[in-house]
Amino acid sequence: MLTQQFTFKEDLWLHAKDVSGSHVVIKYQAGKTFPEPVIQKAAQLAAYYSKRKTDSLCPVLYTPKKFVRKRKGAAPGEVVVEREKVILVQPGNPFEKIPGF
Repeated sequence: MLTQQFTFKEDLWLHAKDVSGSHVVIKYQAGKTFPEPVIQKAAQLAAYYSKRKTDSLCPVLYTPKKFVRKRKGAAPGEVVVEREKVILVQPGNPFEKIPGF
């Protein structure tokens, strides 16, 4: 629902590769590129909230939302992704507070 109804075609869509899990969306800002640290942190979140949460490294694919589509008759949550790039990240919640800080 988030992907199909609340995102725009230039927003960046991320998801852990080949496993079920949550996707992450980075909103596009006109005239700006997506900073690499932002993509890295979003990829960590996508990996953390996937079935690869306990892996040491997780491949996360990302692409503009315009290349993510739902195939007719596909199961809920199943999409077709085109023109994706892959980033390897260590699963983790980069927004979690560090004890003692």
